[in-house]
Amino acid sequence: MLQVASDISFVRFVYPFVFKEDTPLGDIAERMREQGWQESPFPEGDLLPHVRDYLNAKHDGEATAYLLRLPQETLIEKAHRSISPQGGSVANADAVWTMHLDSRAVPFRLSEAQLVVFRGGVAMLTLQTHPESTILEDWLDFIYHFRFYAGKRGEKQDASAPTLEYLGKQFAGIKELIDALLKPFTGEQMESLFMYNMMLPFSVLYLDGELDDIEKRRLLYRIRLCFASWHDLHPPESELSPSHPHLLEYARDIWFTFAQQAAGFVAFNAPRDVSGFFRGDLPERLRDRYFLLYQLALHQKFRLIHLSNGVSRNWLGGDEKERRTVFVQMRDSLLEFTARGYFAQVMHQEQHHRYYCRWREVLQLEMLYQEVSNEVREMYDYLEMRLEEKRTEQSEQLNRAVLWLTAFTVFFACPSLVVGGLGMNVSTVEQWDQSWGGLWWLWAVGVSMLVSTVLIAVIYGILKRR
Repeated sequence: MLQVASDISFVRFVYPFVFKEDTPLGDIAERMREQGWQESPFPEGDLLPHVRDYLNAKHDGEATAYLLRLPQETLIEKAHRSISPQGGSVANADAVWTMHLDSRAVPFRLSEAQLVVFRGGVAMLTLQTHPESTILEDWLDFIYHFRFYAGKRGEKQDASAPTLEYLGKQFAGIKELIDALLKPFTGEQMESLFMYNMMLPFSVLYLDGELDDIEKRRLLYRIRLCFASWHDLHPPESELSPSHPHLLEYARDIWFTFAQQAAGFVAFNAPRDVSGFFRGDLPERLRDRYFLLYQLALHQKFRLIHLSNGVSRNWLGGDEKERRTVFVQMRDSLLEFTARGYFAQVMHQEQHHRYYCRWREVLQLEMLYQEVSNEVREMYDYLEMRLEEKRTEQSEQLNRAVLWLTAFTVFFACPSLVVGGLGMNVSTVEQWDQSWGGLWWLWAVGVSMLVSTVLIAVIYGILKRR
């Protein structure tokens, strides 16, 4: 029977969201620091220089991301004050929670919370949990249920939030704590970027015990897709293949699992030297470097999804002038993301690079980027074309007005010249009056008007041919 090495196994749950208000990144970090969060540098390890500078900006540069941590003591205090404000002194509070399932209760601890905020408003709250059990079924059921942080089963979500207990108080899901951790921001100022009322688990499971290869493949399938222990599975053969594209073998019987809704690491009977690499150094690498790679991939996915949502929301809203202003901002945001936050490579080491590349493939980041880029570019080009059409139309209207004004001027120009010439030759006009009568000048004005009409027709014909 398999047992979970609970001393080095853990599960992190990621809640991705975006700040809807236009708040500078530094102001968001400052407001969170006022709530007890502590700023921490991102683990650099073997990061490429441009990625390192993006995450840990130099003192003279503009910050593009913040990592804020909440230690276990502060997390316990916040949970105590927000969920059970009258449950006794904080000094007597404990980190032990209980999840009530149908037939049993699973105790667990919240060991840490961290908040990552990226430029552009995308953020991820992470809760690190640790079920106090060595039974694999407890871990599987805990992972399946805990990710539903609020709400009841229905059209919007597949399962109800679990019943949790803390300091004698029972409630559905962990949403109360999430809201308390994200103060001073309210729900109206944030927008979830993942499935309705669901978090993404990042599971690290060290399993000890005998299991044949077929059952290992079935267990990898169950863990990869977050099935509970009681789910009846009938996976196709292709899903059980060790060469499945959503599996990556790290070492013999040690696997990474990939899915749109979860990330996993499963080690079957890892070398038992607790001070060695596999049970000593590797769990720490999973907590910082591999989890950071997962966060960076998620950041790119959700930033692109946020931009795509913006295209859908803003395309039908407002007049063309307002839409053009919005899409100029979206184009600039996409260009900035392309230049600074869209990474093809992140780390130097082979294993880290393979892991990150696999996430890019599983999340289809390249396809998503092209789709969003095409959306923004085509919408922006369309609005630019419409603006140019309006400018052309206005120019044509102005040209027509100038043409009519020119025609009017030309029409009266020749008669004016005739009348002006006659006015300057009074003695000659008097002689012509005696010879031809007093109304002879009407013939002169009429002829000048005819000449003006001919000139207007000639000018119009030339302009029309152009």
